[in-house]
Amino acid sequence: MNAININEQIAYYRKQRGLTQEDVARALGVTNQAVSKWESAQCCPDIALLPELADLFEVSVDKLLGRKPTASLGELCHMLKAHFSSLPEHSTFGQAYRIAALLHEAAATDGYKNKVPWQSRDYSTDDVADWGLSVCSEPEGCTVRKHNSICFTLSEKSTAPNNIQLHRLSQKLSRLSEPDTLKVLFALYSLTQQDFDLYVTAAEIAEAARLPVNLTENLLNSLPLTLKEENGELKYRLDGANSYLPSLLMLLCDD
Repeated sequence: MNAININEQIAYYRKQRGLTQEDVARALGVTNQAVSKWESAQCCPDIALLPELADLFEVSVDKLLGRKPTASLGELCHMLKAHFSSLPEHSTFGQAYRIAALLHEAAATDGYKNKVPWQSRDYSTDDVADWGLSVCSEPEGCTVRKHNSICFTLSEKSTAPNNIQLHRLSQKLSRLSEPDTLKVLFALYSLTQQDFDLYVTAAEIAEAARLPVNLTENLLNSLPLTLKEENGELKYRLDGANSYLPSLLMLLCDD
């Protein structure tokens, strides 16, 4: 520890505690001149005095020496909650994605014990569409990042689907297996994803999907939708609980 740093730390914490140099000297059994020399960087306190000095200032020795110890997971979680609580409305997803990207990097490199297999990026400013695909599969779990989606799985919490769940999954996948159905799904998503109060007509969806209106109306019946009637005309948007489907399906693409 360099003398300039320790002298600044001692002076800072002494003043924070409202103590005089004489108070510190008396508590440690040293002279006023000794404390003055510490703070003016003429010399450093004996190493044996550091625990007492830290106790006097009610800090850890590491903190007294200007070191920032690694925060525990609980402390990190608390700091993250405090950070997100302080953000303005509708600004959380961008920062959450940045943190998720960092977690993906940490998991993919086994806590940075392995080489990061890609160039470091500023996750807050990068165009996520430029990312491409990165996947890491280990016995502990799996993580995948592709464009605007990041996914984590934990092996020890994995549960096999029962027969009812398999049946429902098969039904959902079969409804989404036709190219025209996917065109309608992604067209509807692109039209409404930026505004959760926006509903669009079958004609608008058909135009975006480049399909006939009659076919589009039939295909809409196979999608999980929320509907509303406006001036005698039905309008559509993806059901909120299923609005993740387009991004999830994009994770399955090989390119």
